Amino acid sequence: MRNLTFMLITEQEFKYIENNFLNSSYFQTVSWGGLKSLTGWSSFFVAVYDGEKFVAASLLLSKNVFFGKKIFYAPRGFLCDFNDLDLLEFFTINIKKFVKSNGGFFFKMDPLISYCDRDLNGNVVGENNNMVLVKFLKSLGYKHMGFTTGFSNDIQFRWSFYLNLDKSYNLFDGMDKRCKRCIRKSDIYPYVVREVDDSNLSDFKSIMEHTCNRHNCYDRSLDYYVQIMKSFREKAKLLIIYLVRDEFLKSFEGDKLYDKIKMDNRDFIPVTAGVFIVDSNSLHYVYGGTFKDYMAFNFQYKMQFLMINYALSNNLSVYDFGGISGDFNKDSKSYGIYEFKRGFGGYVVEYIGEFDLVVNYIYYLLYRYLFKFYSVLKSFVLSVKKKTEVFSFYRLPCLLVSLVGIFLLLYLLHK
Repeated sequence: MRNLTFMLITEQEFKYIENNFLNSSYFQTVSWGGLKSLTGWSSFFVAVYDGEKFVAASLLLSKNVFFGKKIFYAPRGFLCDFNDLDLLEFFTINIKKFVKSNGGFFFKMDPLISYCDRDLNGNVVGENNNMVLVKFLKSLGYKHMGFTTGFSNDIQFRWSFYLNLDKSYNLFDGMDKRCKRCIRKSDIYPYVVREVDDSNLSDFKSIMEHTCNRHNCYDRSLDYYVQIMKSFREKAKLLIIYLVRDEFLKSFEGDKLYDKIKMDNRDFIPVTAGVFIVDSNSLHYVYGGTFKDYMAFNFQYKMQFLMINYALSNNLSVYDFGGISGDFNKDSKSYGIYEFKRGFGGYVVEYIGEFDLVVNYIYYLLYRYLFKFYSVLKSFVLSVKKKTEVFSFYRLPCLLVSLVGIFLLLYLLHK
């Protein structure tokens, strides 16, 4: 007979178990909680005991949104066996009570659980999927947010691209011809790889900011990147690949980028940057960027090649290339990101998605409305800032009307 107990645990207790559970990842760590504190999130650590044994745990992030009401989020879901349905039900019931007693009006999670097996090209392999789990979570009161595609700045991606590694793995065997050609081309140029520290933070930030502007999204703050280094320490690697200017000018006079490089007076010219985090058995490519004018050097391929070999040399079993959109149409705007990652070999991972557990429906609906408005406004500001889209004058009145509606709703609720 099971004797399950739900309780709040300390940060030190969570540190002891965070990398030793099913579905563990860097998202479910004290370090990730510390990083998210920069953007207004507070951390709670909860667990379930069966007698004296830990059987489930989770980092819960919490943020105030309005009237002292909070949202709660378990990044990448609970640390537990999602096939243990009784445990999952017990944990959910107590999470809902915990959220309610701490001023929360809904709880969100996006478990690190795949929905179905897929191959290199995104095709479904076999007939098995996790629809049974999706239906069970819905029976517990969760609202499934759908089998979505695309990217968002506000939640974790639902699709990823993985590469399984072992000691006998030969990286070149799995690559396509284009990827091999790009890596060989990158080898002909003189470069150095440097870890990010106080002396080159500005170089790193300039690459990341440029890349975000190019993709019409917001970059994270400089403090955010610094906090990654502080929170994860030896588990995080922030790297820059520099072109060595003098050696390039000596040997590549006929190169199409020769004049541009000659005009740059820096001895080492930053080209490509990346953020990588190690967890229990994987190396994750978290953020990255490259200056568009210098993409012809193919250092973005070299960065991945170097880090996959780093994973191999450290006996890690998985290399996670990070998010893809899940849209495999060659005409889609995001297809290039997928094509880049697919070139190294590997397979597509589709997660089961987001689940919302609602505690107060009035506040939840208001939040959804506010969030939708925020997303539209953010997209509008980005499009104007980038000046690559035609300014749509009809959008501004619509946004103003929406804003008035929001304030009216807030007034009525507060009253």
